[in-house]
Amino acid sequence: MLGNEVPILPSPVKSKQLVGVTWAFPNTYEVGMSSLGYQLVWWLLNTDRQTKVCRVFTNYQQPDWQASELIGFTLSWELDYINVLKLLQKAGVNELACNRKTDEPLVFGGGPVLTANPEPFADFFDVIALGDAEEVIPKMLSQWMQIRHLKSRTEKLWQLAQIEGIYVPSLYTYKTSNPQGPLEAVVPVDSRLPKHLSKAVFLPPPEYVAHSLLLAPQSTFGDMFLIETSRSCPQQCQFCLASYLTRPFRAAPVETILAKVDLGLQYTNKIGLVGPSVTEHPDFKLLALRLIERPNIQISISSIRLDTLSPAVLEMLATLGQQSVTMAIESGSERLRSIIKKNLDEATIHRALELIAASNLKAVKLYAMVGLPGETTEDLEETVRLIRQIKTKYKHLRFVLGVSSFVPKAQTPFQWAGRDRQARQKLEFLTKQISKLGIEVRTESHNWSDMQALLSRGDRRLSPSLLNASHGPSSVGTWRHLLRHTPAMCPSADYYLYRNIPYDETLPWSHLTDEVKSNMLAKQAKTAEGLIALPVETSIPNKNC
Repeated sequence: MLGNEVPILPSPVKSKQLVGVTWAFPNTYEVGMSSLGYQLVWWLLNTDRQTKVCRVFTNYQQPDWQASELIGFTLSWELDYINVLKLLQKAGVNELACNRKTDEPLVFGGGPVLTANPEPFADFFDVIALGDAEEVIPKMLSQWMQIRHLKSRTEKLWQLAQIEGIYVPSLYTYKTSNPQGPLEAVVPVDSRLPKHLSKAVFLPPPEYVAHSLLLAPQSTFGDMFLIETSRSCPQQCQFCLASYLTRPFRAAPVETILAKVDLGLQYTNKIGLVGPSVTEHPDFKLLALRLIERPNIQISISSIRLDTLSPAVLEMLATLGQQSVTMAIESGSERLRSIIKKNLDEATIHRALELIAASNLKAVKLYAMVGLPGETTEDLEETVRLIRQIKTKYKHLRFVLGVSSFVPKAQTPFQWAGRDRQARQKLEFLTKQISKLGIEVRTESHNWSDMQALLSRGDRRLSPSLLNASHGPSSVGTWRHLLRHTPAMCPSADYYLYRNIPYDETLPWSHLTDEVKSNMLAKQAKTAEGLIALPVETSIPNKNC
């Protein structure tokens, strides 16, 4: 254990001959140990009696990690990729998979970024795990134990590629007749390989739910015990990765959640319920009532769906120590919320705020987004109007607004939509108008959003630029240079960022999703297009709203 960490479950007795495995989070220890996914995979690797697992972060590495046979990374944010390459450089491992020698570690990766679209990073990984870790990691590790003594690195990769949910990028290649234009196909290099791969889906037994396996007081969440009450989201917001990438929606039984709550209470009184939409658990009201029965417990909930709020739920939150709630309204425009399938009308927003105001909760954090497909000047003005109305009507509540600009994500209905070229001005407009109301506004960096979009919709032709960027400082200047200077054999940044992609064009990740899902996403995207009755207004309001 590191420092004052507290293990929740006992580690298995290890055999005498151990295989070194490094499990890395490409950010700081404080951030990495707050990730339930990172802890889960560490546990899946560590429960094997034949492994010695080293944990690695940008600011801390356990001794001898460079000697591991397997080096793995989780990638939950696109811009952390640069730290993957920097850690490989630190370990003395070749960044490019094609240049690694037989005796070099096998580099694998997983997480939502790599499951959605691994292609910009494909040249850096030997193996990529697609989907749920519980399903794919034990199979991958078991297979490795059987093939690790093979002399041929190519044969090892071929054997790993036979596992469902395992993607070996070197076994697939892209075709294009125009290096600066669209891809025409992504195909396997061997006819025995499937043309389309599918992600691994874990269907948990009733007694299973993911939870904290180490309490790390120095992490972002401190000594809070986290429990994943549900996986995926039953809503279908057109832009949201959680709604489409991690399907199907799976909710843990209440009794299983409570059993883990009681386990966590043996170590701390702080319990965090996590998931894309915690209060949409089908039995959440029952769960809330059962949690109130436990003395001295403090509960934190990561996400709340407004139309699931009730006096009982809010009483539970206030009783159990929570002082604020988060509301993702996305836009003040009912028209735009319909386009993005937010399924939230203004009456519901006010009803939720009335309940919050009547409770003992003190603050509300609002989330909004600009630059969504179909957004008009009137939509921006509607957001200002709604927030002004909210601020005036619910005077004793403290409001904070978090605002970002739309980033198209692979494997969502809006994957074909480009970024709004006026997103920066729209962010500035909304920030200025809302700040006038006395509300704190926290704006996501427009430059970082550009980079997210580049990597979210990118392909392997970006690899040289990404590799070059990793040799410089992790600064905005480095990223700006990358956006402005793509190689001659690669499309411009504008091609990836702003282009509306035709539905019949091969996407870089087309081989990582099946035809049924692709058709479903296209159908939903076309439905959204049909709701955009007017041409998109690109001018920014210059009046005081």
